[in-house]
Amino acid sequence: MNFELVRGMRDVIGAEARSQRKFEETSSLILDRFGYQEVKLPSIEYYDLLAAKAGEELLDSLYEFEDRGGRKVALTPELTASAARLYVMKFRDLPKPVKIWYIGPCFRYDEPQRGRYRQFTQLGIEVYGSSSPLADAEVAYLSLRLLKAVGIKAYLKVGNISFMRSLLEESGIKGRDLNKAIREIDHGRYEEVMGLLDEDGKKMLKDMINSPDSRSDLDRWEAVAKDRFPSAYEGLRRLRQVLVMMRAMDPQLDVKIDVAFARGIAYYTDFIFEAIIPGTEGSLLGGGRYDNLVSDLGGPVTPAVGFAVGVDRVALSMAPVSEAKQVLIAAIDDQSLEKAARAFGIISNAEVHVDLLPGVVSVREALERAIKGSYHKLVIAGAREGPDHFAIRDIKAHEQVEADGASLLSQLGFDEASRS
Repeated sequence: MNFELVRGMRDVIGAEARSQRKFEETSSLILDRFGYQEVKLPSIEYYDLLAAKAGEELLDSLYEFEDRGGRKVALTPELTASAARLYVMKFRDLPKPVKIWYIGPCFRYDEPQRGRYRQFTQLGIEVYGSSSPLADAEVAYLSLRLLKAVGIKAYLKVGNISFMRSLLEESGIKGRDLNKAIREIDHGRYEEVMGLLDEDGKKMLKDMINSPDSRSDLDRWEAVAKDRFPSAYEGLRRLRQVLVMMRAMDPQLDVKIDVAFARGIAYYTDFIFEAIIPGTEGSLLGGGRYDNLVSDLGGPVTPAVGFAVGVDRVALSMAPVSEAKQVLIAAIDDQSLEKAARAFGIISNAEVHVDLLPGVVSVREALERAIKGSYHKLVIAGAREGPDHFAIRDIKAHEQVEADGASLLSQLGFDEASRS
C-alpha cells in the first residue's frame, strides 16, 4: 500500500482547516443576510457544458473522462457554468434578479504551487437577470466585505474587458487569436501580444501599460474610446457608473482602475475585477459581468454578474485561527467512568468546546494533556470527590474548586442560559 498523496492534492488540517471553516461560516452569514440563496452544485458535469465558454487554458486543465455509460464528463474546474446550468433548469422563470451563492470542490490539472492545487475549494455568488451597474457594484462590494470580515485587507483592481477586446479587434486580432491575446494580457505577457497588433494598436497598448497613471486615467481612455471604439466607450462609461455606486456603498473602498486589465476566462463581456492583497502577486478572487453565458449554454438571454473566491488562498492569507479548547474531562479511576460520562452530558448541553478523555488516566496525565492541549479548565471525576462531585482545575490560574452535578456549569463559569 502506497501512503502518498496524488500529486497536486493535499490534506487540510489544523489551523488552516479552522481558517477555511471560519471563512466559509462568516461568508454564509453575510450572504444569507444580503438575500443570496445557498445552492449545492455537483462536482461532475457534462464535458460540453464546461467546454462551451471555458477558453483554451481552462479546457487544457480539465479532468475529463467517459463514465460507465459512455458519456463524456469532467470534474468541475470552476462553478460558474454549473450555476448557469442550474439557473436555466430551476430558476429561469422566477422573478428577477435571482441571487445565489455556493461553495464546493473544483479540480484543475495545473502545475501545483503554494496556494494553487489541483483540488481546491471555491465559493462564489451570482446575480441573474439584472443588467444594472448597481448589481455590478453590489457584487464587487460584497467581495471585499467577505475578505474584510476575516481580517484581510485587500484592494479591488477593476476594468472593462470590452475596452480591451475592442482595441485588439480594431488592431486586426480576431477569433481564437483574440481569446489567446486576452489570456496573454491576463498573465501580463504583453510582449506576446505586440506582434499581433498593427502600429496604432502597438502604440496604444505601450502607452497604456508603461505608466500606472496611464492605466488608471479613465478620462483619457474614455475620450480615446469615444473617438475610435464606440462599443468600448460604453463599457468605460459603465465602469464609471459602477465606481460611483461602489463608493456610495463605502467611500473608503480601496479601488484601483486598470484599463489594461483582462481576465482570461472567455465568458466575460463587460465589467471585471479582482481582489489583491497589497504587496503580493496573484489575486484572492475574481469576477465580472458575463451577459452571454446563459444564452450560449442554450438558455434565454440573461444578463449576469458574479465572482468566485479561492477558499484555500484566503485561508493561507488569514491570521491563524486558534482552537477554542475550553473543557477537558478525565476519569482517574474505574469507578468514576460513569461520573465522567455524566459530566460530559451536562457540559455538552452548553454551547462550549468540551473534550472527553476515554479510559482512565492519572491526575498528572490529565493535567499534562490539559496544559499541552491549551484547555482552560480540567474536570476530574474521581472516587475521592464523592458520587456526585467533581474537581475543577483552572489551568491558567492554578486554582481548584469542587462542584456537584447541579452546579457544574456555573462553577465552570458558564451561564445556564447558554444551555442549548
